[in-house]
Formats: sequence, structure tokens, C-alpha cells
Amino acid sequence: MDKIDFDISYTYPKIAGIKTVLPDYTLAWHINNSFGMNLALNIDWEKAGVENLMSKHRHYYYPFEDVELSWHLIRNKGTNAYFFQSKPLFDFFLICNGDDIYNYFERAIEAIKQNSDIENIFEFKFDLIPKKTPFYNNILNNKLFIEDFYV
Repeated sequence: MDKIDFDISYTYPKIAGIKTVLPDYTLAWHINNSFGMNLALNIDWEKAGVENLMSKHRHYYYPFEDVELSWHLIRNKGTNAYFFQSKPLFDFFLICNGDDIYNYFERAIEAIKQNSDIENIFEFKFDLIPKKTPFYNNILNNKLFIEDFYV
């Protein structure tokens, strides 16, 4: 798959790592209730793992069309590898893609923190992740993520 080069005006996704004992469907339900989203199970994301083994990761998706944001909840541990290899401590990643001018991401993080079943939620600065890392390419160059840009 070809890599995408974004122009300077592109807004990088906002990402938070989540540590919890909850299964993915319960976490999605809690996030939906805490912030009024409607994350729904989507087809699994795939990424190439060690020795080109494909790893499938549970993926929940919600398009917030009023402000042109899309939300993704991805399970870090897949069938053959971690989605973010250097952060195996996190069970899930919450990703907000789009120009978040109303700071919905920060408000969602604060709402999610109120749930006692979620041990930790930590925001990553996406633009500080080295562009060479597999995580950067898995997010920006993932086929499903790219298709989301053109919906």
C-alpha cells in the first residue's frame, strides 16, 4: 500500500491509551454512555506483524458528522501482535480523527476518567510520534483509516 503524504495543514489524530480489565464491548458501552457517542463494532483492523503474520484488532467506530470527527476504539493486543508494539501496557486506544476545534477529545477523556472500571487513560501527542515508527504508519496508512478520509 502506498504511503500518504499530508500537507502542512493536516490535523493529526488525537490518541489516548486506555488501561482497563473491561472487555471491548463493555468499554465501548461505557464510553458511549459517558460521552453520548455511539461506538459500534466495525470490521477488525489488520496490521502486518512479525514475519508478515497479519494481526487482527477489534475495532469500534463512530462518525460524529456534525463536526466532521470520526472516533475509533482499537484493541491493542491482536491475534498475533500488539497494535502499538512499544506500548503493550495499554489495552485499547481511543482515536479522534478530524479538526477538533471544540475540544471534544479532551472532554471525552475527562468523561471517561469518571468511570471506576477504567484504571488509566493517557493522551499521546500524535505529532511527537516519530514518522518512522510502525504505529504512525498503522494509523495513517491503514486501509480503513484512509477510506475514512474520503467518506
